[in-house]
Amino acid sequence: MNIQSLIKQRSQENAIPFVRDDTLSFIINYIDTNHIKSILEIGTGYGYSAYSMSLTNASQIVTVEKNEDNFETAYDFLKDNPKITCVNDDAFDYSVHQSFDLIFIDGPKSHQEELVEKYMNNLNDNGTIIIDNVFLKKFDKISNPTKNQKSLITKVQNFRKWLLDNHSLSVKIIDLDDGIAILKLK
Repeated sequence: MNIQSLIKQRSQENAIPFVRDDTLSFIINYIDTNHIKSILEIGTGYGYSAYSMSLTNASQIVTVEKNEDNFETAYDFLKDNPKITCVNDDAFDYSVHQSFDLIFIDGPKSHQEELVEKYMNNLNDNGTIIIDNVFLKKFDKISNPTKNQKSLITKVQNFRKWLLDNHSLSVKIIDLDDGIAILKLK
């Protein structure tokens, strides 16, 4: 079994979220089509998307994970990959003094606006932010969502509204898997 399949399998076994297949294919295609070389990923999980992105022409991937257990598992999978740097830190505290061609945000769904505002200044000219899970369709099938689920649904809906109303960003939302947003600075 190759590393990519092993990471995916281990993520499934331990209920660690990972990017869905069609979304990953879209991102991989985007990286190759747009000649992306440097990537910042917020939310590593076990490293499935970071490893998958390392199979492209990208030359540098910095991936940030807050959860120490997830970080240690991801680090074990990714430590020998020269393209990937794993960082164990809270994305809200992490300080990066570099610009990237692509920032992939797949972290906390209830604070996506803050992450966009924090990291948009780390984009290279013509850089892109891709955000996963802008719809949270998994909650569509729940007839009686909990108070926390309702709160998260509202936050994600408000985030989509904020994106579409933001005059400093060019925003495209794609109904693929659980929804992705593609942002560029105007």
